[in-house]
Parts: sequence; C-alpha cells; structure tokens
Amino acid sequence: MSIKLLDTQKDRIVYEAFCKKQNASVFNSMSWLGIYGEHLQLYGIFNNNDELTGALFIFKTKKKTFTLNITPPFSANNGLFFENRSENNSNIQTTVKHVMEEVADFCKKLNSDLLVFVLPASINDAQPFIWKKFKVKVKYTYHVDLALTQDALLANLSSEKRKSLNKAQKDGLEIKESTDMKTVKQLILKTFSRKQVSKNIVYLDKILFEFANVSNAIAFVAYDKGEAIAATFCVYDSGTAYYLFGGFDSAQKHHGAGVTCMWNSILKAKELGLRTFDFEGSMLPEVEKYFREFGGKLTPYYEVSKAKFPLSLYYK
Repeated sequence: MSIKLLDTQKDRIVYEAFCKKQNASVFNSMSWLGIYGEHLQLYGIFNNNDELTGALFIFKTKKKTFTLNITPPFSANNGLFFENRSENNSNIQTTVKHVMEEVADFCKKLNSDLLVFVLPASINDAQPFIWKKFKVKVKYTYHVDLALTQDALLANLSSEKRKSLNKAQKDGLEIKESTDMKTVKQLILKTFSRKQVSKNIVYLDKILFEFANVSNAIAFVAYDKGEAIAATFCVYDSGTAYYLFGGFDSAQKHHGAGVTCMWNSILKAKELGLRTFDFEGSMLPEVEKYFREFGGKLTPYYEVSKAKFPLSLYYK
C-alpha cells in the first residue's frame, strides 16, 4: 500500500471516476477541491497492484516561516475514504487498521510545523495515530436521520425549538429557499463579525458564488416585513446534507428566524431523498445546545494533530 500525490490530469480523471463509483462525499468532489487552488494537495491511496483504492487531501499553507498542513477552511474533514473489499468482520477491521497505519505514517512524514487532520465520522479507528504519538482529540457532531417521517422529526425537536417555529409562523415571518447568495453572505458575515471568527472571505466567496448551485447546495432566508433577518446554508451529496453557515441580523433579531431556516433546510434535505443531515459539530457549549435541540444523534469524530514548539502552544 502507498500514498501518492495526484497531480496530473490523468490522475484527476481516474480519481473522479473512483469517487463516483464509491459515492464519495461532496468534500471530495473536484468542484469543491478546486476552491482551494494551489494550496490543496490531493493524494491517492494505492494497493499493491498500484490500483487507486482511496484518497485524502491536505491544505498546505504558511504562516510567517511556519509550514501548516491542515484541514481546508470550511471542509468537514480531510476527505479520507477508501474501498474495503473484505467480507468478514476481522478482515474488515484489519484492512481499516492497515490503511490508518499508512495514513499515520504519511502524516508523520509531512514537513509540518503544524498538522491538523480531521477524520470523517465514518472512520472510528484513530489508534495508529495514538501509537505514533499524534494528539488525538474526540469531537462531536449531531446527525439527523432523514428516514424518519416529518412528524417524527418534529416530535424529536426540543419544546423550545417547536415554540420558536410556532412563533415565527404566528409573527408572519416569510421563509424562502434562496439562490441570492449576496443576501446569504451579508447575514453570515454579521454573525462571523459578532463572534470574531476568522472570515476566510476568499473561500467563503468561492463556496457561495462559484461552487454553490441547485444540485449541491441548500439555502434558506427568513424575512420580516420584507427585510432579510436570518439565513442558513448547506452543501450536500448523494446521501448527506452538511450545515456549513448560518447568520442573522442582531439589529432585527427574531427568536424563530434561524430555527425556521434550519428546520426548512432539514425538510429540504429529506425531500431530496438524502439519508442524513449533519450539523458539522461544535465544541462551543452554547452552539452544541442549539444543534442538540434539533433532535439528532450525538456522533463522535476524531481530530489528529501534531505541532512543533512554539506552534504547539499556539494551537493549544
């Protein structure tokens, strides 16, 4: 098994065909990866017959004199996925272990002052990284099962969230599915500014104005008397919708605006035939509570990191 850079047009064609065959995540699509330009390095995982059996990607950048190999801004993870042809449980787990050992070795060999590598929630074996002295941190997201009926999804909401939906309806808020990304961006930036979150404006713009279309993104905007006051934005693939951004105007804040946009995003994902709505997690207590109250299942995933001094202090 080996991991090699996919840097030719032929490599990319083979990779795209493999992604389609494996129903890979939206974050593995070339249209998504193209957002990051020369900073994105795409790697293939090859078996002993030199056949492509998996992939991952790294966002490489510099901060002053430091080299950073990290998860791309706004990506859910580093896109690790691989084919597992094993049939019994022992062999399935052995294959996973071998792949993860290879990925851990690959990460160790990268010339990084800081490495941050996020595993998708579908991969629950981070043990080889622990063995190789990486720091492994458990994080959490919430997954909503879209196979449930709309009534069951509504019943799973907290009483507070159902009250918010009722208040939005009672107060006459208008919730519209939107392709007006200028309005969506304005609301997102208002929230980002309030929370002092790094904006990564270049990548935000590329996602909203170059990547997003009706076949891969969902956006809802809440209006109060014609004024846009809240928005949600998700991307999706063949099975999952991922909540990426939300925003609201604090000057015209309404308790039910954002909740109703999120609820409509969940219903839209169900209407599209998707299996899961992924809140993309948060370790901030107030944000975790907000996500939890939509009734999803708490789902762990792993973040792997290694940093040289003094970046270890910075990252901590």
